Amino acid sequence: MKSSDINKLFSKDNGSLLVAAIVFIMLSLVLCGRTLKDFPAYTHGWAQSDWYAIAHGFVNNGYDLFHPETMIYNKQFPGTWSEASETTITSADFPIHEYIVALLMGVSGNYEPSVFRTWTLLVSLIGLWFFFLLCRRLTRSWVKSVGITLLAIASPVYAYYMAGFIPSIPALAMIMAGLWAYVKYYQEERMTFWHLSVALLSLGAMVRTSQLVVLVAVCGFELLRVLRKESTFWNKLPAVVAGFAAIGGYMLWNAHLRAEHGTLFLSELMPPRNGEDWTNVVEAVKERYMYSYFGLVQQIVIAVVAAAGLIALAIHHFRIGSHISPFTSHLHPKDTLEKRGKKLPLGWFAVLWLLGEFLFIVAMWRQFRDHNYYFLDCLWLPTLAITALLAASIPSPKGRWWTLGGIGMLVVLGGHMVWEARTEIDERNSCWDLAQINVWHYWGSDRWLDEVGVSRDAKILSVASYPQNSPFLMMGRKGYSVMWFGEDQMDVTHLTEKALEFPFDYVVVENYAVSEFFERYKAIMSRLVRVESTNDLSLCTVADSVVNKTADDFFNR
Repeated sequence: MKSSDINKLFSKDNGSLLVAAIVFIMLSLVLCGRTLKDFPAYTHGWAQSDWYAIAHGFVNNGYDLFHPETMIYNKQFPGTWSEASETTITSADFPIHEYIVALLMGVSGNYEPSVFRTWTLLVSLIGLWFFFLLCRRLTRSWVKSVGITLLAIASPVYAYYMAGFIPSIPALAMIMAGLWAYVKYYQEERMTFWHLSVALLSLGAMVRTSQLVVLVAVCGFELLRVLRKESTFWNKLPAVVAGFAAIGGYMLWNAHLRAEHGTLFLSELMPPRNGEDWTNVVEAVKERYMYSYFGLVQQIVIAVVAAAGLIALAIHHFRIGSHISPFTSHLHPKDTLEKRGKKLPLGWFAVLWLLGEFLFIVAMWRQFRDHNYYFLDCLWLPTLAITALLAASIPSPKGRWWTLGGIGMLVVLGGHMVWEARTEIDERNSCWDLAQINVWHYWGSDRWLDEVGVSRDAKILSVASYPQNSPFLMMGRKGYSVMWFGEDQMDVTHLTEKALEFPFDYVVVENYAVSEFFERYKAIMSRLVRVESTNDLSLCTVADSVVNKTADDFFNR
């Protein structure tokens, strides 16, 4: 390497970028390093184990991208686990990241959760890096950009899933990269970045359908610019048509998979049915997620930045005049004053984006009660992006001492925000949790079943285990799930009676579940005959008639 290359590498700008990258990597390890080997459990262990199972499914099906599958034959839809399919194939949002994880597993020979978690963490860091670059383009300030990116990385809900299994994080990474490409196109008018933006936003929408809102908002904003004659139409159309064709094509294929094989994933809208639904969700979100979306310090920082930005915009507007947009600071610094005055401000894009997200929130309202990651699918990113837009309007004091003061504030506030996020993660991962109990009991069960002579092709009926895919992942076998669902005993009885008709070879049940829930699942447990057992699990066959009147009969037989 030449000395000139070394000097360029350690130039002031590159040095600041390097420092930012190191900070983001270190903080991610502080937040997620202790959970990188953990099996999916605790908050939304159900959804996370389903996506982990899809990665394993690609390994099992010879890496067939267009036939995602998990480990169970009876899916949630249709029939609420009471109907068995001939295959374990399921519809799912475009599972390209799970496919990549499967390839990494196959190449490395490592099928543990750490492979999936490490990949998700890497993708999330790439997304955060592009978000940082986006903020730099909007604010032209290293301190502001790092600060807003710290708001993102230390958001408890983001920090919890940034090394997890749900597709919201990879989708967000592509959306953040796509928005960076769009703003670069908007500022510099280079068509290459328009095509790149539409491609990334389209792929993000395929991975997580909810992110289609961002692509529609970008296209709508660009159409407004076309109508104002500040942009052209026909040269943008091919990328848009290709993007929507890819999204629509996969949606049609997904609908085919859902009709043919059933699905584990929700595929319908969940709007409020009445006024009670509105209030129940609001109360639940306030009680459960008040400081989960953004911590207390983050909420204060966002509010202060928003207020200061709005005041700065008002001052800017009255000083310069209404013919100059208050958002012109987001344009390219080389643009002339005349060009800045004519260009449609990005504030209008923010309005379109928020409108789309609020429509999505209404459409999926009931899901927000129990699914905190839905916030990542809608308001998380626009909240941060609009904060960046407003921060760009706040004057940046010049001078070394101002810069050092800004860095000191980042260290103090950033440290406290990371502490809040780490505390939230620790609390979520230390509570009593059915999914974690399942992991403790089933861990190593694949080797145990091998030892007692159960074929890897045998179909297992898992009774009273939560969540649905976890026991099968650890047993290394496919089968049918009779999972805890609802409080209505009639529902449980119906499910257990239907499960007895499934073509399974063996039943595996947790010993403690027999003791505690014998009456609840009596239709099955009264007919179980133990073949083999460990301290935690029992391998059983099913008798033609009742052989156990109580749990004691099961253990003493």
